[in-house]
Amino acid sequence: MLKKIKILIATLLISTPIISHAVCVRVINTTLLTADLISSGYTAANWLGACHATCGGKLGLPPQISITTNNSFMPGGTLLASASASFLTGAQSTAFTANQILFRCALADADSLSEVYTAQSYYPFSGGTETTDIESAYHTYVDGVAVRLTNQKTGKYFTGRWQSRKLTSEDWVQDDTYIYIPASAFSDVYVEVFKTASKAITGITTTPYLYLYAYDAGFIAFRGPGLPSACIVDGVLESANICGWYDNWPGSFGLYNDVTFVRGAMCMVKEYPSVVNLPTISNSSLNNGDTSQSTFSISLSCEDSAVSGVGNVGTVTASSVVAMGFLVNQPSAVTAATNLGLQTTSGGITHLLDTNYDSEGVASGVGIRIYGESGNVLNLLPSKTTRTGNAGGWYAYKDLTTSQGDSTDGVTTYTGNFTASLEAISGQTATAGTVNAQLQVVVSFQ
Repeated sequence: MLKKIKILIATLLISTPIISHAVCVRVINTTLLTADLISSGYTAANWLGACHATCGGKLGLPPQISITTNNSFMPGGTLLASASASFLTGAQSTAFTANQILFRCALADADSLSEVYTAQSYYPFSGGTETTDIESAYHTYVDGVAVRLTNQKTGKYFTGRWQSRKLTSEDWVQDDTYIYIPASAFSDVYVEVFKTASKAITGITTTPYLYLYAYDAGFIAFRGPGLPSACIVDGVLESANICGWYDNWPGSFGLYNDVTFVRGAMCMVKEYPSVVNLPTISNSSLNNGDTSQSTFSISLSCEDSAVSGVGNVGTVTASSVVAMGFLVNQPSAVTAATNLGLQTTSGGITHLLDTNYDSEGVASGVGIRIYGESGNVLNLLPSKTTRTGNAGGWYAYKDLTTSQGDSTDGVTTYTGNFTASLEAISGQTATAGTVNAQLQVVVSFQ
């Protein structure tokens, strides 16, 4: 009887199935994709991961950011610049495509997949030192400048501790065997650059300074069974938990070699109209050379020691002269103007077009021109790229405004009067419809 029991137990042990564990793998070429997946438009390619500095993409911030040391004129908490950084173009120096597969996991992994994100807490000037005056903003290598990152799918700020967002079937594509994680599954990041009065740490004051501190502000990684990054734990400091760095972290966000900081006495926009309404006019009148016009005023607050100018056109060296301009802040309007040849040789835009130019119900063949108080037509900025001169849309601020003689604590108000004029575009025929365009006044060091 005992012998039979032993044989029975042995038989049971031999027939027990081996349990396999689900495992995710990093995808760097199409060998892990099925023919059906490829025919559906999905692809794969080698990607580097978050290897610091040279691996990061472009955040979309202006190439030059101005800052003054006068804390009463520009107090801590002042927003210097912001941008929505697409994961596809901002996370890696070589852009992802939306349908590029980055990871493959077994179907059994479906409940164990997440995006994890963090500010870099390892280095004191890159997420390692939080400011004392701005929530979840971290000191940079530039004195008085802080960066804050926000995950645009969760709405939460990046902090020095890991956070996660669980991925669902809406984020991935799957077949009968595997789950495939495309680049589109990951979050875009909202980037804010602030002036901070925090003295928790002191950076450099060199001006101009092209940001060459070679450490990123934050990361996005993928956590799935079997990956080196699987041991990332929510709530733990990034500096103490760098599992899978760097090739399993597809997102790397920082300022390296992308932004130049210029420090000096400067101006800020004080007052401007939120809306300028133009009187209704017929397309026949426009085709006959008539215009529809409205005037508006803009005021600047300028430090008395600010220098009015446009800098050295064509150079790459930033200076502390201050210029102003009107920025066409809708890319579609810039594209439409470019397609119509409404550009100067320096890239300035001559006419402001409707945001939805060429769409149904929108007037075509017409654009808005901006005139200064002396009647001179102004070129418009297609971007915040500096040192392009008047032809590129930049003007010395004293050329467009007049001092109001109200200097207080070293700051004076300058006011300029302008005219917005709806006109037929030369060589085009004005058609009936609405015109709704957007323009932003900007001041910047050159």
